[in-house]
Amino acid sequence: MTTLGTAVADITPRHPVDLSGFAGREGPLTGVRAPLEVQVFVFGDPEITAVLACADLLWWGPGIADALRARIAAKHGIPAEAVLLHASHTHSGPQPGMTFSTLVGRGDPDYLDLLQTSTLAAVAEAAANLEPVAVSRGRGRCEIGMNRRLAHPSGAVGGADPAGPTDPEVTVISFDRPDGSVKALLAHYACHPVITADLLTGPDFPGVARARIVERLENPSTGSGNEAVIGFLQGCCGDIDPAVLDGDRFVRGGDAELERIGGALADAVGEVLAAGLEPTGGSVLRTRTAEARLPLHAPSLAMLAARRDEDGIWGDWSRHLLAHRELITDEIPLRMIMLELADDLALLGFDAEVTVEYGLWLKEWSNGRVLPIPYTNGMIGYVVTAEQVRQGGYEPDDSYPYVYRSGRFTTGAEEIIRSTVAHLLTDGTPTQ
Repeated sequence: MTTLGTAVADITPRHPVDLSGFAGREGPLTGVRAPLEVQVFVFGDPEITAVLACADLLWWGPGIADALRARIAAKHGIPAEAVLLHASHTHSGPQPGMTFSTLVGRGDPDYLDLLQTSTLAAVAEAAANLEPVAVSRGRGRCEIGMNRRLAHPSGAVGGADPAGPTDPEVTVISFDRPDGSVKALLAHYACHPVITADLLTGPDFPGVARARIVERLENPSTGSGNEAVIGFLQGCCGDIDPAVLDGDRFVRGGDAELERIGGALADAVGEVLAAGLEPTGGSVLRTRTAEARLPLHAPSLAMLAARRDEDGIWGDWSRHLLAHRELITDEIPLRMIMLELADDLALLGFDAEVTVEYGLWLKEWSNGRVLPIPYTNGMIGYVVTAEQVRQGGYEPDDSYPYVYRSGRFTTGAEEIIRSTVAHLLTDGTPTQ
């Protein structure tokens, strides 16, 4: 039987900092809509084998992620490759790194220290309360997401597309003590947390969903709370936004929209729990890693020099690459890490923002065994399909300057990703 320890830490900024996720949002945060958290899950078999941290962040900056994973590994005697730092992708949190354009939020060193210190303390707390759990899983549906890559007759791409692909599947993973009580629960779903764009920090709809799920787990006869730790696992939501619409147009919302969307996800989780979960297969607790080197269209020095005086992101990107020429490259590594929780259940992390087509393919190819969790252990920007590269639009053409990647992907990147994932799932070498 697997053993599990859990803990939760508050990672809300203690002073005003820039929020990250929306270009052009001016000024530091002015208040707190809801606290930000990191939920930590320490897995043992029975000794500590792997760590999963789910944080209310846009992503984990690569430098921060690598440093924190090394510190966790050194303290708890596990490989750094056995640590998964996952983010919900909320756009109402601080910039979680120092290697991105300040046009999407300036990183704050004091906040990054708080983030690391709080996460380390939570890992230690979780490691101290390991206990046996049984793992079970159930699936349901939730229709809160909509594709945002509407193809227009002009050739432009962008906007609400009700006919576009989405991933409406909700997967619930429960970790239950021998007495039947729930120690922890993970909910997996693919949708951008971008309902609000004001200057209040908060976890967006995943935070509302977590709170409602905790209420559902309360003892109905006594009204007493449940101490289960609820984690949100973000899926391949790179081109999926919440269906908060004005006609056929995406709009931002406030508390009412957060409650509606988060509540709908919690309702879907509740329906899965009410229908009953199925035990997973035999316990197999281990991690595997892989790296895919993805080809880019790198810019020339002449092109960068020609654009360096422009306003906005293209000028910022050009100046940064000219000042850091080691970033000008025709390929970039996509890092993957798989945490196997059972014979028939695994999480596959990517240090990227991945579009929904990959998530649908991965779940079909693995017969539902593997759940994708992008925004894990770093961020290289959007990973798109070959067809999306040909179509163009924000994700393939206009997003990469914000993470200071040196260019858009070639159409050959998709086949490299698929083949690397297939190899990892079938022949990859375990890290432990």
